[in-house]
Amino acid sequence: MLLRPVTAGKPMPGNTMPSLDTNCLLRWLLDDIPEQTALINFLVNSGEGLAVADAALIETIFVLEKIKKISRETIEKAVLAIIGKDIIQCNRELFIEVLPVYTGHPKLSIIDCYLETLARRTETMPLLTFDKKLANQLSGAQLLSS
Repeated sequence: MLLRPVTAGKPMPGNTMPSLDTNCLLRWLLDDIPEQTALINFLVNSGEGLAVADAALIETIFVLEKIKKISRETIEKAVLAIIGKDIIQCNRELFIEVLPVYTGHPKLSIIDCYLETLARRTETMPLLTFDKKLANQLSGAQLLSS
């Protein structure tokens, strides 16, 4: 089975779990390159674990919103579908909290919403910022002024 990472044509030693990058997530969600979507579907349906890093999810959200012009509500549903798969190992609980903040604050970027939610979850509050928009919209952010 293809699920072991390959380097120079050889599987890597150990019981490692492969990770999906942003391009894999985008192909899976957009189904714009059918053969690549089919491969991701095969991997997801294989029953073996796949890892998805926070950065890959954040970049996926950014591309869907800014490049593909997809609504935040649609993006939220798509990301929830990804992280809802038991086979996907990711920061699930964090993104379950981040997504409503993201959809509820359309003037804030996904990374602003992520950082403020992460600060709350890790009790590293307030999130200090020079961004007035962020500080005014999220209670966990505090404006720094000179």
